[in-house]
Amino acid sequence: MTSNVDIHSRFVNALRTQAKTADALPSDALPCPHCTHQGRIFQNIDQLYSHAKVEHASIVQALDPARARAQLKDEALKVKAMADQSSEATAGGGSTPDLGNLSLLESGKSQQPPYSGKKRPAESDFQARRGKIQGPTEIYDPDYSRDIPHTVVPERPRPKQADVRLYDHKQTSKGNASPYRSTPEPSSEWSVEANRSQFQLSQPSHPPSPHGQLAHRGPAPHVKPQYSPAPQRQAGLLEIQRFDPRYPGLLLQPDSRPISQEQLASEVKSIYAGLTMVETKCIHVDRAQAAAAQDDDADSNAKLATDHWQALIALHRTLLHEHHDFFLASQHPSASPALRRLASKYSMPARMWKHGIHSFLELLRRRLPESIDYMLAFIYLAYQMMALLYETVPAFEDTWIECLGDLGRYRMAIEDEDVRDRETWAGVARSWYSKAADKNPTVGRLYHHLAILARPNALQQLYYYARSLTCVKPFPSARESILTLLDPILGRPTASYSHAIPIDTIFIQAHGILFEKLSADNFEDARKAFQDQLDNQIGRVTAKWKEQGVFIAVTNIAGLFDYGSDDSVLRQILLLHGKQQLQNRSSSRAPSPSDEDASQSLSPVDHSSTSPLITEAEVPSKLETLLKEFTFSRAYAFTMSTLSIVLQRIGDKNILSHIHVLLAFLSSFASIPYVAHLIDNAPWSEIVTFLNTLVKSERSEQLFPGSIFPAERADNLPLPEDYQIRGQIWSQWYFPENWFAREHDEEDRYLELASTIKSRTERILHLGYHLSTFERWIAFDMNTHTFSTLNSGA
Repeated sequence: MTSNVDIHSRFVNALRTQAKTADALPSDALPCPHCTHQGRIFQNIDQLYSHAKVEHASIVQALDPARARAQLKDEALKVKAMADQSSEATAGGGSTPDLGNLSLLESGKSQQPPYSGKKRPAESDFQARRGKIQGPTEIYDPDYSRDIPHTVVPERPRPKQADVRLYDHKQTSKGNASPYRSTPEPSSEWSVEANRSQFQLSQPSHPPSPHGQLAHRGPAPHVKPQYSPAPQRQAGLLEIQRFDPRYPGLLLQPDSRPISQEQLASEVKSIYAGLTMVETKCIHVDRAQAAAAQDDDADSNAKLATDHWQALIALHRTLLHEHHDFFLASQHPSASPALRRLASKYSMPARMWKHGIHSFLELLRRRLPESIDYMLAFIYLAYQMMALLYETVPAFEDTWIECLGDLGRYRMAIEDEDVRDRETWAGVARSWYSKAADKNPTVGRLYHHLAILARPNALQQLYYYARSLTCVKPFPSARESILTLLDPILGRPTASYSHAIPIDTIFIQAHGILFEKLSADNFEDARKAFQDQLDNQIGRVTAKWKEQGVFIAVTNIAGLFDYGSDDSVLRQILLLHGKQQLQNRSSSRAPSPSDEDASQSLSPVDHSSTSPLITEAEVPSKLETLLKEFTFSRAYAFTMSTLSIVLQRIGDKNILSHIHVLLAFLSSFASIPYVAHLIDNAPWSEIVTFLNTLVKSERSEQLFPGSIFPAERADNLPLPEDYQIRGQIWSQWYFPENWFAREHDEEDRYLELASTIKSRTERILHLGYHLSTFERWIAFDMNTHTFSTLNSGA
C-alpha cells in the first residue's frame, strides 16, 4: 500500500518536473476524457478507443464504433484544451521554481534549525559537502544521528494521517479500476529516509493550502479543472514525472546527478574531522576504563551499571559508523586515486580495528563474566560491520577477512556453555583465516592464528607454529606462543596434553628440546622413542597419515631453520640467494610489456624489508659454523632418519605426501649453490630404491623427461600438500608463478581421490628425475627407466 510519505515525495518530484513535462507533450497526444485524472496519455485515437473499450465499456458499447471514436476524440481534445489553460495557473505562470532552494521552515524567519544537530543530504550520498559550500538548503532532521546503523532495517510503522486534504490513491471513481500501480516501486533505505526527513521530521509553520500546494509557494491562483475534483488532479502530476507519454505504462529510470571531486574531497575531510573526535574520545574512555578495571581487581563488587555499558557500546558503534562513512566516501567510484589512497596513508583499517573494536573487546574480556551479555552484543555488532565493509569496500578485503576471523575467535573463546556453538564459531574463524592465508600465503601471522584454533590437536598445532616461523614473512611472536604447547609436554607445571596420543607427545617433546636447546641425551632418547613407534603408527592410522606425514615433514624442516630464529644462517643464505637472482634477472634483460609481470617479482620475498644480514664472502664460514650447531645438526639427523624409515614402506600410498614434501625440499636446496652440499647425506640409496619401485608400478614410459608441473594438462591441479607448504622460505622457488590460479575450493582441495594419488606419484617421479639432472647424487637411465646412486657415501 502506498504510504503518505511516498505520496509526498512523488508530489514534490512531479512539481519539480511539471513545466518541462507539459512542454514535452506531443501535439497529437490525447488524454482520456472519462478518467477522473489525467494520468494516461494516448498517442492516437486507436489507443484511446482500445482503452475506453476496457475501462469505460458502459459508455462505448452504447454507440457504434465509428461514432464512438469520433465522440472520444472530440471530448479528448476539449479535455486537452482545459489542461493547457490550467497549466499556467498550476505552474505559476513560468518555469517551475527550484524546490532545492525552498525550506520547510516558516517563510521569512531564520533558516537556522531549532536544534544543534548534524545535517544530512536530502537526495543522495555525498551530493554536497557537509556544510562547506553554498548549495541547496539542507533539510534538517532532528531524529537523525550518526549512531543509526547504515544497514537496511524494517521501516517503522507510522500512524495513518487522516487529513482529507492529502491525496489518497484509493479515491477513484466507483466502477472504474485504477490503471495505476497500487504498490510503490521498492526503494532504498536512503531514499525512504530522505523523503521522511523532508516531509515528516520538519513540519511547516503554516498549514498546507487546500489543494496540497506548499504554503509559501506564492500568490498564484489555483484554477480548478472542470473535469475532475481538485485532490484527484494530483495523480496526473505524479505520473507525469514517472512515465513518458510516448510509452504509456513504462517506468523510466530515475535521474542521478554526478558529484564533483571538490565536493567528494570536502565530504571526506568533514567525515574525518568528526571521526577523529570520536576516536579520541574512545581512546580516552578505553584507557580510563582499563585503569579502573585494574584498580577494581581488589574490589570484586565493583561493577559498571547497565546504562554505563550501553553508553560505551554506543560510543564505539558511532566510531564504527564514522569509519564506514569514511570508507564509502574515500573509495567512492568517482574518487580520484589520491583520495582513494588516504585510507592507506592514515592507516584507517588498522585504526578502526584497534580503537573501534579491539581495545573495547579487551576491556570487556577483563570484565568477564559480568560483561558477557554486552560482549556478545558488541561482537555481533562489529561482525556485521566488518561483513558489510567486506562486501562494499573490496580495496581492503585482506584486512576485513582477518578481522572477521579475529571476531569469530573472540566469540569462540567466550562460549563455555554450548560445545556445539564453540565448534561452530571455531569453524567460522578457521574459514576466514584460511581464506586470508590463501590470499597471502607468505604471511606467518595467519598460521599463528590457525595454530591457536587447532587445539586440542597437538600435532597440528605444532605444525602451524612451525609453518608460521618458516614463512617468507615469519611471525616472531609465535616463538612465545609455542611455549604454551611445549611447556606441559616438557614436564613444566601447567595444563597437560593428556588427550594427545603417546607418539605425538614424544615427537613434540623432541622438538621442544631442540627449540630450547636442552640436553642432547634427552633429545636422543625422544628421537629413538618416536622412530621406534613410527612404522607401527603409519600402519595403524592408514589414510590419516597422509596429513600427519605433512605435519611431521614441515615441522622437521622448521628445525633446520632454528624455528624462525632471527640469526638463522639458512634463512639469511636463502634471502641472499633470492636477492641475487632478482638482480640477475633485472640486469639480464629489459622489461617488456609482454613479460612485465614476470620481470617484476622472481619470488614472493620483499627484499626491501627482508634484506640478508650476511654477504656472499661470509657464507662459507657461516655454513661451517652452522654444521656444528646443536639445533641444526640434530634437526638434520632427525629429518633424514625419519625420511629413511618412511621410505622403507614400499607400496604404501599413505606415505607419498611425506616423501613429496621432503623431495621438494631437497630439490629446492639442490638448485641453490650455497647449500647444495648440505643434502649430500640424505638417504639417497633408500630414495633410489623407492623411485625404482614407483616407476615399475606406474608402467609409463612417457614420464621422463618432463616438467615437474606440466601446464598442458587441464586436470593438473595443486595437490593437498601444495597448499600446506606454500609460502615457506624454502618453497618459494618450487612452485610455478601461476600454479595456484586454478586452485580448488576450500572444501575440495583436501579430498583424496584416485586422480590425486596418480598426480602425486607422477610429481614424485618428476622430482626424482629433476634431482638426477644435477648429476651429483642420483642418475636416471633413459633406456632402462631406472634410477641409481652416484654418491657412494650417501
